[in-house]
Amino acid sequence: MFSLLLFVLLTFFLLTKLNEILGIKIGFQIHKENLKDFTVADVEEKEVAETNQKILAIKAVYSEFDSHDFLAKAQKAFEIIFFAYAGGDIKTLKGLLCPRIFQAFSLAIDDRKSRDEMLEGILVRIINTEILDSSVYNDDILVTVKFITEQSNVLKSGDGKIIEGNADFIETRQDVWVFSRKKSSRDLRWYLQEIKSENQ
Repeated sequence: MFSLLLFVLLTFFLLTKLNEILGIKIGFQIHKENLKDFTVADVEEKEVAETNQKILAIKAVYSEFDSHDFLAKAQKAFEIIFFAYAGGDIKTLKGLLCPRIFQAFSLAIDDRKSRDEMLEGILVRIINTEILDSSVYNDDILVTVKFITEQSNVLKSGDGKIIEGNADFIETRQDVWVFSRKKSSRDLRWYLQEIKSENQ
């Protein structure tokens, strides 16, 4: 009887303490989560507002600029450049890249060919495309775009052996590209000006 009473009292004590601990923890976690959500939303809203202001600055010097149309074309350019680089299509790349970037791509392709290597690139899908930044510098209009994609890249030797990569591995990548065009030019095309990391 005494043992049963002791067990009941001990159980009641533990449940009370457990309730107190859980109550404090749950309240604190909810508070932190609400604060986190508010902070993220606030930052995202600020970033969107800043980007919109920069787009308006571009429209002030290039009234035909349309962000939705630009992103659709940027996405298409990404696909073309991706496959042209993998296939070593210099002619196509030259029409889409600024001279400095074109030279870097050409050297990489020539180096690959000199070693009798082939790059097999598979672009599974483009998950998202968004404008990160935009600016007008002297006669240049610059727009920075982030691409989130799923892709597979395999480097093979001339006899078909895999040197690097895995055809069965689909990688989710984030690429940040800077496109540019001259505001005084009649050429309406945008050219890839720079490739950089998202933290730059």
